[in-house]
Amino acid sequence: MEYSVGKKIAIEKQERSGEKNNIIQGVISNNSLVINEEISWLSGIVDLRLKHLEGLVNEEMYFSNYPPPDLTNKSCPYADFVKENEIGHTERLVLICSLVPHISPETFTEKLRSGESGLKIKYPKLGGYFDSTFTNFVPTLQTVVYLLGGEDISSVLFNHLFLIEKSTLIKEQIITLRAVSTSEDDTNMRNHSVNLAPEYVDYLISGKKPRPDFGRAFPATLITTGLDWEQLVVKPNVKTELERIMKWELNGKNLINKTNKKLNSSFTCLFYGPSGGGKTLAVQLLGKTLGIDVFRIDLSMVVSKYIGETEKNLAYLFDRAKGKNWILFFDEADSLFGKRTDISDSKDKWANLEMSYLLQRMEEHNGLTVLATNFKNNIDNAMTRRFQSIIFFNRPEKEQRVELWKKLLPAPFEYHSKLDFNKLAQYELTGGNISNIIKAACLEAISRNSELIDSQDLADAITREFSKENRFPN
Repeated sequence: MEYSVGKKIAIEKQERSGEKNNIIQGVISNNSLVINEEISWLSGIVDLRLKHLEGLVNEEMYFSNYPPPDLTNKSCPYADFVKENEIGHTERLVLICSLVPHISPETFTEKLRSGESGLKIKYPKLGGYFDSTFTNFVPTLQTVVYLLGGEDISSVLFNHLFLIEKSTLIKEQIITLRAVSTSEDDTNMRNHSVNLAPEYVDYLISGKKPRPDFGRAFPATLITTGLDWEQLVVKPNVKTELERIMKWELNGKNLINKTNKKLNSSFTCLFYGPSGGGKTLAVQLLGKTLGIDVFRIDLSMVVSKYIGETEKNLAYLFDRAKGKNWILFFDEADSLFGKRTDISDSKDKWANLEMSYLLQRMEEHNGLTVLATNFKNNIDNAMTRRFQSIIFFNRPEKEQRVELWKKLLPAPFEYHSKLDFNKLAQYELTGGNISNIIKAACLEAISRNSELIDSQDLADAITREFSKENRFPN
């Protein structure tokens, strides 16, 4: 029985959706068991601290005597996150405290319910507050340090300083401390709630990869590709440099630790060359191979004509990306990374300040940053010295264009047997141009219910592609 293209796509999507749902259900089921054990561990510690507050226990309890569940042989989003980020026992308590308001608010609320009239905080030492609906208890930093240290003031102070200054979760903004809107002193520990970033709530529950909220708050677009390295036709030295970038991503953290952090943990790359030369595809393939999200920064939302706004936007951008292991891709970066001029007026002065701030944040960023420009000479020498890798993506030569025509044609389409690739390669086109032409030709073929690319389809598409650049094919 024959199906139309639309029916085939619908059936394939349905089959993939069913398989995906089964996988997701399995992940959530396995993950929930681990999280339930973690909540039970937290609940036990809360019970012991409350007994102490109620005078039922006189002896001081020490947090070190109540280790969390062993995750060594567990494999699920929550367990993997804890192990991959080397989250210690102290931070694990912070992590589960920040997660329970989302999935198990009764962990605290039921224990602190006071009579039939409603809820109130019976134990000021425990910190925390009730939300605007007065139904759920929200733990604060004071809650966490009390659970960790109890009545031992030295332990409370130590844990407070550790979390503020050393905690990976807080430094990387996985957990943020937000001042509660009250009439009390905002510097009071009790007034800072422990908030888990929304994307990490989803990640820890379902394994959905953490990603930011897009828009003006995070001016970027997630970019991916269905192509492989075979379709990136560039000179051997370009692929060698790209392999070096991958070596850094795979071994950089080990190198930094081995040298006792004497080396900078950032890795900034400059890709330059004509439009359509493969710069964007190279970044996408790096992300695909390494399993890292690539975010193309929308510079129109970063660069501002108002003094100080560009730095503010850059600050938020890099802060949001801190510790997330994302590749930040500044495409067509000339508007932001242009030549610095001599200071002749106030505008030049502020432009130089923006550049200095940008360079500083790039060097502080713990991850890959890729800048792409069509013209390297728009970036001055003071800046090029900051790059670990500078790669030139030139226009493909005739031999490379032959490869591009062959490799960019997707299955199940095929060229007419009499097609002469050497003649096609005579047209001075980039990989981006050739990709556009093939896409247009495939559209014409499928409109005829065919998978054979007609030479006339290619000729028409080539003419249109040249006309975009005000050129004419020979």
